[in-house]
Amino acid sequence: MPADTGQPKYSSLGRVYFALYRGLLMPLYWLLMLCYRLLPPTRKKLGPRLGLQLPRIEDGPVVWFHASSMGETSTIAPVVIEIAGRCKSCRLVVSTMTVAGQRRAREILKTTETILLPFDFHPAVRRVLSALRPAILVIGETEIWPNLIVEADRAGVSLAVVNGRISRKSYPRYKMIRPLTRFVLARMDLLMMRTHMDARRAVKLGAREDRVFPVGNVKYDNLPEPLPEEARDTMRRELGLASARLVISLGSARDGETALVLAAVRRAAIDPDPLLIIAPRHMNLVPQVEEACRREELECRTMVEGDTLSTDELDRTQVIIFAQMGRMLQVYSISDIAIVGGTYKNFGGHNPLEPASQSAVTIVGPHIQNIRDDIAYLRARKGAFLAREKDLPGMLRKFAGDAERRKAIGMASAKAVSDRKGIAARCVDMMLERGFLPEE
Repeated sequence: MPADTGQPKYSSLGRVYFALYRGLLMPLYWLLMLCYRLLPPTRKKLGPRLGLQLPRIEDGPVVWFHASSMGETSTIAPVVIEIAGRCKSCRLVVSTMTVAGQRRAREILKTTETILLPFDFHPAVRRVLSALRPAILVIGETEIWPNLIVEADRAGVSLAVVNGRISRKSYPRYKMIRPLTRFVLARMDLLMMRTHMDARRAVKLGAREDRVFPVGNVKYDNLPEPLPEEARDTMRRELGLASARLVISLGSARDGETALVLAAVRRAAIDPDPLLIIAPRHMNLVPQVEEACRREELECRTMVEGDTLSTDELDRTQVIIFAQMGRMLQVYSISDIAIVGGTYKNFGGHNPLEPASQSAVTIVGPHIQNIRDDIAYLRARKGAFLAREKDLPGMLRKFAGDAERRKAIGMASAKAVSDRKGIAARCVDMMLERGFLPEE
């Protein structure tokens, strides 16, 4: 464990904030406990949230990971898998806040015990700690639950953060309760943050400076290598797609973005007509996408799970609406140009690394608050391009007419993603170096 720097851990004001936090939660805790005791139908849902009905792990050191939801679970999965491969005696437990996150953990981490995180009541947290008896608690993306962290620290559990992030939006809110954040974060043994800015913010909020390290983003480890050219050709043939036809995709499209992109493609006047594949961020947007296609008088086809298109159908189709979840990487793998959703309306932007990893020319709009670091990195490596709405038609036209340039950009973007892999292994190395995990 890093040497103590002499920085005081807990101020009197921090103790007051924490006592208030803990005290204000207790009436709700007793109300829920009463519901659990008196209303049997509530027990299935409330039991795990109150620290009841939990597995007891009898053998081997327990490594407890916590991820909030489905996305965070997928992000930290490489670290879980890395530890599973290097610490055979460890028993791995993953907790999530959401049922969808728990379902995702079961899908991708089949040998790992999964639970729902209890509500942050100290009696519930103590029950979980007593049942699991973890050697270390690894928290994904800086979920600050005061009772969880304080009780784990008091129980002698090592505490680490992986893929730590403190966003520009959340930072001012945390600053408002800095005595509490300092009371909590000073207990962390190791904070492995995404960027230098995240690391600086963690220190300002009270984390020990000698325990905070910018290590990079684990989500790069989740991204596959580009499909080989033969596999892409096979996938295009299975879709009935002629190998020469240009494919433009709009991934994770948000409200209002489809109409904007369809208009840009029309103004680009690409000849011959490209195939545009649109994957809405949420399935309730499918009718809106269909209506936008009708207004542009475009022949569109909505494809749900199991649908196929004949070559004749595809020849007539100008837009495919992908009404399927979890297929974006496949879409990007056959895309020549990929437009990232959430960047042309003010949603902060969605993952640009997926299309970049599959060698697609990646284009984003001006709203990139949530992906600013990734975009800066990809642009520096000539792997992504920013285009305002008025510039999008010209950029599409330029790339559509230059296959060699698209290929060069695709190779650069895929290499940029590949060069940042290995963060999960680095995180596990740091935990091993500090004695948080048994050497094997």
